Amino acid sequence: GAQYQNTWMYIIHEMEDAVADCRAGDLTANDKGVKAIDEAWVFWAGSLEGTEGTGNGVQMYALAEKRAANFATQDHGKAVVNRKVLDNINVMRSYLKTGLCNAAALTISTVVSQMTVPLIQGTIRYAYHGDSAVQSGDLKKGRAEGWAFLAAALPQINACDSGVAAMLRSNMEYGVANPMAAGYKAVVAELQTVYSCLGFTCADVGGYLVDGASPDGLSACVTPAASATVAGYQPESDVSEHAKIDLDQLKMEVETDNFNWAGAKKVYADGAHSSKTGSMRTLQGFSTATKDGQPKLAGQKYFDMYRTYWNSATYADDFVMQGLDKTGIFASASDSDAGDNKARAEIAN
Repeated sequence: GAQYQNTWMYIIHEMEDAVADCRAGDLTANDKGVKAIDEAWVFWAGSLEGTEGTGNGVQMYALAEKRAANFATQDHGKAVVNRKVLDNINVMRSYLKTGLCNAAALTISTVVSQMTVPLIQGTIRYAYHGDSAVQSGDLKKGRAEGWAFLAAALPQINACDSGVAAMLRSNMEYGVANPMAAGYKAVVAELQTVYSCLGFTCADVGGYLVDGASPDGLSACVTPAASATVAGYQPESDVSEHAKIDLDQLKMEVETDNFNWAGAKKVYADGAHSSKTGSMRTLQGFSTATKDGQPKLAGQKYFDMYRTYWNSATYADDFVMQGLDKTGIFASASDSDAGDNKARAEIAN
């Protein structure tokens, strides 16, 4: 826990502190952020790695090297993760030294994603070694290691998908009644669904090797291909389902043009074309979605501006529903008045 929880988070603090010093414009504060970024790297690597990173360290640098060997994610015998972390720390330092504070800030998430990769690799390794269906003997040590790795990444996983986080925790939290009840393959498959959200690819994680080969279900997954070019933009991830939200918009417009309010409301509220994990994406959800009991968009500049003006967190949905439900400005509208119906359609769409 001390390495994966305490030190890991403090490294992020040092990067954040470096940006804060840079933004403060105080050239004497940690050398404009450079000292803090130096500290971030040495907390990652430690003093035992030597000048070339070939020593016998015990920090996250050393963990990354171990896991890279386990998952075939090395380049010329060194962990790709360590190279990527180092490259981005150097980029941050360059930005800080030239006063490009915002650019330095944007680099932090890239570093954190790579810092998370060894935690995910450790989770996979010990999900396998903690599964009594494929292992025998006293599994307590391995299960404790698995929980230590997962716990260090779990808040990030939960932010991506709370259902995935709950499933992983119910199987791997140390002391649960039925550890690894779903089996390591199911656990790893769930974990793989959040790689993109966590900011890395299947290739970054690799496949776990036992005696030179990957057990069933532990080969490197394949990151979905990027979507086709959309209006001149080439996505780097699979957003084809997201793009289909326009089919819901089109269907809604057809229904409202025919004054079929029930049909329009159904596609608006339930969705019809744009799928996401376990459900359909909806136009209504863009306005009404919540997270942790609060509007999902709360705290974002323009959403807060609009919410304040209209005095409603669901101001957009309120506007649309006037047209669909004949409420608000249309409370006195007539179903038999073509003008009223056309006006409702314009507001709803």
